[in-house]
Amino acid sequence: MSIWESFKIALSSIWNHKIRSLLTMLGIIIGVAAVIIIVAIGQGAKTEMTDELFSMDKNIVELYYEEDMSEDGMAMMTGEQPELSTADIETLAEVPGVEAVLATNMASGSLLVDDEQVDLEITGVGSEFFSARDIQVVEGRPLNQLDNDGMNRVLMIDTVAKKKLFKDSDEVVGEVVDVNDNPYKIVGVYESPVPEQFRFSENGEALMPRSVVSMMFGTMEIESLAVIANNPERISEIGQEAADTLTEAKGLEEDQGRYAIFDFSEYEKEFNTVITVMTLFIGSIAAISLLVGGIGVMNIMLVSVTERTREIGLRKALGATRGKILLQFLIESITLTSLGGLLGISLAFFVSMLISIFAPINAIVSPLVVLIGVGFSAFIGVIFGILPANKASKLSPIDALRYE
Repeated sequence: MSIWESFKIALSSIWNHKIRSLLTMLGIIIGVAAVIIIVAIGQGAKTEMTDELFSMDKNIVELYYEEDMSEDGMAMMTGEQPELSTADIETLAEVPGVEAVLATNMASGSLLVDDEQVDLEITGVGSEFFSARDIQVVEGRPLNQLDNDGMNRVLMIDTVAKKKLFKDSDEVVGEVVDVNDNPYKIVGVYESPVPEQFRFSENGEALMPRSVVSMMFGTMEIESLAVIANNPERISEIGQEAADTLTEAKGLEEDQGRYAIFDFSEYEKEFNTVITVMTLFIGSIAAISLLVGGIGVMNIMLVSVTERTREIGLRKALGATRGKILLQFLIESITLTSLGGLLGISLAFFVSMLISIFAPINAIVSPLVVLIGVGFSAFIGVIFGILPANKASKLSPIDALRYE
């Protein structure tokens, strides 16, 4: 008997006992579906959270001043942070691999529109900020170099602040507002690049020329510097070279502190590891149902061997070898579990689609996990089909034919 004929007999046996076969496959279906769905949710959550936490401005490397460390690991107070200037921006721009340099300062102000007053976080920026950060201007124009050089009292607000302050106005460009009792003209509205859950204020944010922020709020014109690497694969390397260049440009000695970089690559690795471990742990629990399903398959196959004892005896009497009988029942077991695996995959795709539509997460079904699901379900068919198949192959033809 060929493998194809054995496969047809297996399908015929499954079809003739539809309810029993479906109940037997149920454990496999649920197990495979549960594993794929859990891994899909884990992959979706991992991708979404990685994008939100690490992918925003992924090529930007923040530079910061680090105090010199004493032998006991405590920072030595060596004085104030060196004052940054436009010359430092030009120096960093010449570092190989640096595509752009971002210089910013920060302030908080009370913005008054008609009778409504809100507190806003204000970032002082230069003209390079908009192209480097890919800021989407939805109304008006971005701030430019003339605004910085001329210390023009202009500002941009994000869409959150516009919605908060100008509920009844579609056009706000050209409006004059008070910030800390000083008039400023709104020249543009931009889409906030910061995800809602990471915003400091529910009132939104504003951008001003950094020279104006320095003059009106008494801050340094450049409080922080960041560089944008032109190669995502060399972010840390380029950032460290920029930090070393700035340290040298400021003439800092070993005991005077240095400039360093915020490197999120290690945090990203740790985050991905945590998500992976959680997914594997929960997926392992779901995989227990596969084990239960495999036991159910073995139980039904043992029942099938008992029911078909006379058939086995007849086939042996007609010349079927022990190997062919063994192969026949193994094929039936593998067919049963493989069908359950395929149905489980179909269920997993359907549930993942519903999750992506109705839940705030995009469940990502991995092709590798699907292949593993099919392969593992077939593997279960082999493992849990060996005992019933071996029992069937060992039956004596005479005893089998005499079985009632």
